[in-house]
Amino acid sequence: MSLEDDDVPQLSAETQAILNQFLKEQNDLEKVGEVSENWQLSQFWYDEETQKVFGKICKKLIKEYDEDIKIALLSCPSLFETVRAIADNVKIFEYDERFKKYESDFVHYDYNLGDSEDYLKEFTGSFDVIILDPPFLSEECLTKSYKIVSRIRKENSLIILNTGSIQRDLAVKLGLKESSFKPQHKNNLANDFSCFANFDFDKYL
Repeated sequence: MSLEDDDVPQLSAETQAILNQFLKEQNDLEKVGEVSENWQLSQFWYDEETQKVFGKICKKLIKEYDEDIKIALLSCPSLFETVRAIADNVKIFEYDERFKKYESDFVHYDYNLGDSEDYLKEFTGSFDVIILDPPFLSEECLTKSYKIVSRIRKENSLIILNTGSIQRDLAVKLGLKESSFKPQHKNNLANDFSCFANFDFDKYL
């Protein structure tokens, strides 16, 4: 063995196993195309249990109403894969273009354009179920976002709003009722979150 070989550090079997597992996990993440939160865009992903709850809710709604219902997810991309696994017609409306990976299911979305009557007019009256999670806890953001919801919804659409509890009064003014469910995030947030809907959400929990 040469002197140069002696200088190469050797990992113990245990350390090598840990490294191999780490590399495998990183490779798995790349395979599924996981996108990390961008806090500058006020992105906060739901935890696994919250994702499961919304998957269960959507599954029950599909069974009760129509297998072909169209679902829109506005600013809540961490729900997409869960909902898409059980529903055929799902669109993700998102500002972050990293989600173009979902190809035809992706719609570039900017709540700031909510006041424009022509914005997203191609989706006017299109969706049966809409789940909205405005990126910012402000009256302006929720108001503009909800104008878009009102544009793309069908007359009898089921609407779910996840937002900070401090938006409760505005949510009620929009015709939504607070449910008992509290959405949770992977990274705990300082703000309490609530779930509002224009139907009896608790019935489907």
